[in-house]
Amino acid sequence: MHVVGVSGSLQSRSSTAAVLASIGELVTLRADAEAPAGAACATSATFEVFAGIEDLPHFNPDRDTEPPHDAVAAWRSALAAADAVVIATPEYAHGYPGALKDALDWIVGSGELIDTPVLLVTASGSGGVRAGQALAPVIEVMAGHLVGPISIWGVSPKVAEGRLTDPDDLDALAAAVQLLLSLAAPVGA
Repeated sequence: MHVVGVSGSLQSRSSTAAVLASIGELVTLRADAEAPAGAACATSATFEVFAGIEDLPHFNPDRDTEPPHDAVAAWRSALAAADAVVIATPEYAHGYPGALKDALDWIVGSGELIDTPVLLVTASGSGGVRAGQALAPVIEVMAGHLVGPISIWGVSPKVAEGRLTDPDDLDALAAAVQLLLSLAAPVGA
């Protein structure tokens, strides 16, 4: 199983990056925990953060051509290869960042999120509730199977050494990751 993480923050050492790193660890731990004792990890999972949304051009339908811009092609390819997606974002001015909006606009017509489980996590001082409320219907209109949103309140002091440290938030994320993986698992697995 392959899970792609997407950060709404372009800042490399953001709290959102720490949340995604923690989710990546949970994805691999949960998948390993689901494997039968003594068996090769038949349910192993990989987690990759797509780091190219800052390279995407501003969305313009006139530029949505074949072949697509290289950055758009890489974005679409990364999502098409995913069994599940995690979108983690801060909240800026009661919304989500413009770079994430452009990234999502590039896949509205191409359909990479159709029938894909998508975990939505917001993280900011205020929890990012408004960003989650704005993003949830976007994911749903693109026919993604929404998990969450999970909101992490007062995130900055909960991050140390590039990871989320709050046990309650980690428990909530672990439960969400378990649901995400179960939705992404092939039928009969």
